[in-house]
Amino acid sequence: MPTLRVNEVLKDRVLVSRESARLLEDALRKIMASAGTSIDASNTAQVTVDFMGVEGVAPSFLDELLSIFESHIGVGTDGHKRRLIVANPPTRLSLKFEAVARGHGMSAEALPDGSWSLTDAQISPS
Repeated sequence: MPTLRVNEVLKDRVLVSRESARLLEDALRKIMASAGTSIDASNTAQVTVDFMGVEGVAPSFLDELLSIFESHIGVGTDGHKRRLIVANPPTRLSLKFEAVARGHGMSAEALPDGSWSLTDAQISPS
């Protein structure tokens, strides 16, 4: 599965702005293109964004990241489902981040390893 390591693109340890998320767009697009958008056997396009080394993320950053993800993956209307894995998140999944995911038609679930799985709301997140 394609993985974007945030700290290889952004040097900030606290990510709060939409502009910071926009700086990831080119790297995310390249990773998804090189991996053929990684549509798995369950017809799910999945990408991992690894936040190792990041100390904080604001809901506005996640909102913009999901907008970028949608612009390159689509919104689940072309026959495939979407899944964004947030690996090594700097915080636990909160109601704020769940609300951001819902605003994009996605559900959010904390996985046993602490990662977040953001998936189309109509499919099971795990």
